Amino acid sequence: MKKQYNENEEGYVLVGVMLMTALALLVTSGMLDSAASNTKTRALVTTQADNYYQVEQTLNNVVGWLQSNSKNIVTAFNAANFTANFDVGNPAVGDNEGQNFEVPTMVKMAGTNDSVMLSNNSFFGQSAFPTTTNIDSNAAFNPVTEFANADLGEANARVILVWARQTSQNYEPIFRIDVVTGNNPDRGVHSYSYVYSTLVTSNSGPGFFGRDSFTAQSPNNDCYSYQYVYDAGSSTWSRGAPRSNCSVNSDGSMNISSKINGTANTNLNNGLSFNPPGGDASGGACEGAGCHSMSLPVVGTWASLCSGGHSGDVTITVNQPLAAGCYRDLLINNNKTVTFNDHSGPYYFRNIEYGGNNAEISYGTIPSGKDITVYTESIKANGSNHINGKKFINASSAPHQVKLYYLGTDKLTMNGNVDMGAIVYAPNADVDVLGNFNFYGAIQAKNLYVGGNARINYDESLGGVPVLSDMNFALKQTSQRYR
Repeated sequence: MKKQYNENEEGYVLVGVMLMTALALLVTSGMLDSAASNTKTRALVTTQADNYYQVEQTLNNVVGWLQSNSKNIVTAFNAANFTANFDVGNPAVGDNEGQNFEVPTMVKMAGTNDSVMLSNNSFFGQSAFPTTTNIDSNAAFNPVTEFANADLGEANARVILVWARQTSQNYEPIFRIDVVTGNNPDRGVHSYSYVYSTLVTSNSGPGFFGRDSFTAQSPNNDCYSYQYVYDAGSSTWSRGAPRSNCSVNSDGSMNISSKINGTANTNLNNGLSFNPPGGDASGGACEGAGCHSMSLPVVGTWASLCSGGHSGDVTITVNQPLAAGCYRDLLINNNKTVTFNDHSGPYYFRNIEYGGNNAEISYGTIPSGKDITVYTESIKANGSNHINGKKFINASSAPHQVKLYYLGTDKLTMNGNVDMGAIVYAPNADVDVLGNFNFYGAIQAKNLYVGGNARINYDESLGGVPVLSDMNFALKQTSQRYR
């Protein structure tokens, strides 16, 4: 049978084709938009990644620039130059900072409200930094010009001084580093970090020296330094406020768990360990040959020192003074005090023995410019070589006025619940400082161990302020963001 032609069916087919074509075009358009979006996203991610790499590279280069020029800029922060270069005050934004990335700082260029700043792009503001000299060669150095011309990478950088910590009469700068990509401060990657410094100094006084090792076992074993001032009217010495010129040293290993307010130096490569949470040396640390030049004194025996004769044994049965000279054995009975107040020469003993818990040695008041020196091969309390602060009294004189040479080889233990001031030399023995002992002065021994709650404190009259030679930088924290 012949099929009849239907115009309505032909229209339906045409409509279907048009719908399918429209759907195909819509899908194609979506795919093209998606592909374009993916391409843009990948390009943006790649750009951001490149920016982050640029910022990281420039940041590392800036820290490297600071360290490589440390000897050129450290003179700006020494005791002689700091107050002439800088003013210290409350946090404030500097007049020379750009409107982007403003940072309140506590240190300004002297006589101005300009922040101490180095940069290589003007949108950070106008650089300002003192002209310095190299600490070794004394050659002039312009940090502003040198930083601006340095090859620090593709990103832009600024170094700004936010604070400076005083230590050993010098100052440790704390810098903030800002690194940004591009020349539009409103767009790109921004990184900011803080860089802390530690000063490197050379030792200039006897301090505390354990030739073979030095140990500060406890976080409580802090070390400070003090200045002593003589009052001629009352013939007494006064101790000032704690300061940061303590010096601890060794030729061997140093194990430090406390805060050394000053310097720590060993002539052993990689010989220094600072233990958390409190181990630190505020004035810097040095490891390796040449870090210090200390050595133990060379002393003879009691027999050799008193080879010309001696006055025999002495037993203290009543409180009394004793003249300087050579003696064999000194016995101090319980509840008795012997006073060493003869400044004409040293005291020499084969043995000093405390005959009870309340037997004491005293020095009275030693005039300014005078001292008392004691040599002994043993100093016994309760049967062992032992100094207790209650037994070795030096209450009214400065520590540097009493010198004790311990000639023995057995370990010397120092402890007690009161203060003791002296210089103790034990070139043939180990010395332990324990308990709640507060020792003031200096100690030199084969091995020096400080433990318990004991504290050691340096008498600055024994040597000058440590000599500044360099500074080290450490990156403490870094934050990055996309602007």
